[in-house]
Amino acid sequence: MNIQDYEKFDRENAYFGSDLGALIIDDKTQFKVWAPNSTVVFLNLYSEGEGDNLIQSIPMQKLEKGVWATTVSKNLDGVFYTYTFEYYGQRTETVDIYAKACGVNGDRGAVVDFKTTNPKNWDNTKNPECKSPCDAVIYETNVRDFSIDKTSGVSEKNRGKFLAFTENGTSYNGTETCLDHLKSLGVTHVHLLPVFDFATIDERIPITENQNYNWGYDPKNYNCLEGSYSTDPYDPKVRIKEFKELVQSLHQNNIGVIMDVVYNHTYESEKSAFHKTFPFYYHRTSNNWFSNGSGCGNELASERAMVRKYILDSVEFWAKEYKIDGFRFDLMGLIDIETVNLIRDKLTEINPQILMYGEGWTGGESPLPSVKLAYKWNSYQFARVGLFNDNLRDAVKGEVFNIHNTGFVSGNLHNSNVIKRGLAGSIPHSQLNGNEDACFAYNPTQTINYCEAHDNHTLWDKLTVSAEQFTYDERIKMDKLSAAIIILSQGVPFLELGQDFLRSKPNASNERETLENKYIPFNGNSYNAPDETNSIKWNQKSENINVFKYYKDLIAIRKKYPQLRLSKREDVEKNMRFFDTGDSSIIGFTLTNDQLENKSVIAILLNPYTNVRTANLPEGEYAVISNSDGEDESKSNKKVSGQVQLDAISALILLKK
Repeated sequence: MNIQDYEKFDRENAYFGSDLGALIIDDKTQFKVWAPNSTVVFLNLYSEGEGDNLIQSIPMQKLEKGVWATTVSKNLDGVFYTYTFEYYGQRTETVDIYAKACGVNGDRGAVVDFKTTNPKNWDNTKNPECKSPCDAVIYETNVRDFSIDKTSGVSEKNRGKFLAFTENGTSYNGTETCLDHLKSLGVTHVHLLPVFDFATIDERIPITENQNYNWGYDPKNYNCLEGSYSTDPYDPKVRIKEFKELVQSLHQNNIGVIMDVVYNHTYESEKSAFHKTFPFYYHRTSNNWFSNGSGCGNELASERAMVRKYILDSVEFWAKEYKIDGFRFDLMGLIDIETVNLIRDKLTEINPQILMYGEGWTGGESPLPSVKLAYKWNSYQFARVGLFNDNLRDAVKGEVFNIHNTGFVSGNLHNSNVIKRGLAGSIPHSQLNGNEDACFAYNPTQTINYCEAHDNHTLWDKLTVSAEQFTYDERIKMDKLSAAIIILSQGVPFLELGQDFLRSKPNASNERETLENKYIPFNGNSYNAPDETNSIKWNQKSENINVFKYYKDLIAIRKKYPQLRLSKREDVEKNMRFFDTGDSSIIGFTLTNDQLENKSVIAILLNPYTNVRTANLPEGEYAVISNSDGEDESKSNKKVSGQVQLDAISALILLKK
């Protein structure tokens, strides 16, 4: 489709109505699709989501602004549909990009009366309160990984499915798992890897038998749910109701739900529903072909009016229909800044407490100028949106693309200044100089602090290889010190499920990974690895229960002391002060809560050395809140002043008396 000036084309053809897709209006069903350059459009109605069961094909009428429409004089709730578009004399059938429900494997949209999909008391289900992003403790997981292993304790019919999040009382050998684990740990939000309909899992095969695995970063239908996570992928309403039950279950336990969304590329290019609907409009191009800023074969052209509208309509639908509490944007660096800000405006209009954050980078070079993209270095232009803090990640454990590289916790004592910057929320601070790249946030609310996520090796696997010369117990201390840095930093802490009990991703029996001709026994890119690699082995929690308890204690401390959750840069400058510990590699800082009703000062010291060290303290007397074992001595009469002894590879948290 040879459009030379997309801005001019959009001015003349963009449609901003809210009625695209299938809409039930009383006893009629209306269908509208935007395809301004198509010469013919047909609506195809089917009785099932797959197979030879066409009911009828109906020619659609072209209206103004490139919209094609038709109305059927009956309520088609439960009927499946597609569109056929004609370009250059060729006709192509495809699913409606605006479909909000679909049949098995997402090849046909479905007309659904969403009121019939609500669980009992859904209208009374409220979003948990989150006054500031810094009040959140985000916990990432994949629906399948969460419960697919037998050690999850989840009933067999619900393993690997949405409904696993609704089961109470699950355990392994007396240790809480799944939903009870989430409640016990104290996280505020669960970040779910993609739950929209993705392409590479055959939904007709039960998930417990399905050898195909994928995280879901291969979008097929952005507004439909993935059927393999439901108990019946053939009935569109089942997956909708069961996902709502997941949301309801977590909300009832005061836990928000964050969706991982992938509006940066589509799984297929020429064969995608977007390209079939309007060739080349929805994707950016370079040299008259799909550009590949995602590294996945194409990238969506978010700067074009109808692509921008599509993304805005989509997030609005998820936020309103499913009461979603946050959105994580994959490769957000590929989305233009104006669209990112408009998304934030839309979400704030719906619910100001909805979280929004993403990756401030791309997977390749985009033809859109970098000054227009939501890159991390453009962060001040979208200051209300969070960004993953890869600077702190790499400073804590070592650079992720070299498993042998070490960080602050594993013996690299040359990057303590980057750690300090991360501790301060990656914002300007009068005591910190340099590290401009690590100083990217306008306010602490903009920095998502993490050292483990689904990408790359788990923290424990990274330490196992990069710190192999250390003892097993020392590596556990490194894991716990990593957790302390992430959870006690200004900003938003982000953890991956299992990080709190030394989760490992071993290569499956038929996989080998090498680096510099050395065999690596762990998988650092497990997006399509089998359950053998990716599933949560809940027995590891009981085996490492002391690590879990330490994470739990840190989260409780973060929630208790407001000065650990400052949301404005001026408050960090005023209330966070670094002090001289006597050793530049031992980091010490105080945090003051100056609220009269809850005034308190805490001091935190981080010792990366493999032996016990003594460090200077600021003036005053202090009691221990948490040491390397998480023990709380604040209620005892024991006080320290002047100097304090630090355990090897540890964080010490003190309360000024």
